Amino acid sequence: MERGQPSALASPEVTDLLCEFLEVAVHLLLSIRKVYPAEIFERRRHFNVPVQWIRHPELRDYIHSALTGLHSWIQQGSVKKVAVVFFDSKQTPVEKFVFKLNVNQNFAAALPVNDIEYSLRTFLIKLSVSEPLLRPLPQDCTFEIVAYSKLLPGDASDKGRLWISADSKQWQQPAEITPIKSMRSDPLDIQLYVEHPSAVEQTPDEQPRLEI
Repeated sequence: MERGQPSALASPEVTDLLCEFLEVAVHLLLSIRKVYPAEIFERRRHFNVPVQWIRHPELRDYIHSALTGLHSWIQQGSVKKVAVVFFDSKQTPVEKFVFKLNVNQNFAAALPVNDIEYSLRTFLIKLSVSEPLLRPLPQDCTFEIVAYSKLLPGDASDKGRLWISADSKQWQQPAEITPIKSMRSDPLDIQLYVEHPSAVEQTPDEQPRLEI
């Protein structure tokens, strides 16, 4: 591409931005939900938004490996949702942030990078002020990054091997859903919402998923 021309995105580059955004969003969520002490976070800027970033190397590497390992599957359309699930001390899910994704693999038109970056920036801003919409989490919570797929992807890459098929505990009753943000565009659609168990929920059910 000649210098001075507007940057354009094809599907792989859209997926690059999406995986980068998801990684930043996970760091931000862990800070907002206070799962770890504030001392392990540092202030950074991503997508021109100030966010909290985890300094602990093993935790940071886990998050990075999880999201980069999904890159090819997201681009192929295999992954429909990526979620950050919080569990109580009994490993019962108590809160779930869901990113519902649709990447258009056939999109070929030129699109300025700034358009998608601006849209993703608004998600981070919305997340950063979402705490009043959320319920308090119990003590000693843990989390998982979960990818939902209709079919187990057949990616044979080293990164792809990080993910395995597993059973995910799900709520038997319809979850209470709080929309956070959504965007629609020709190359990429995202819906972000948070799920909580309903007041009558007793025990979780199970559903196929991918986990790392």
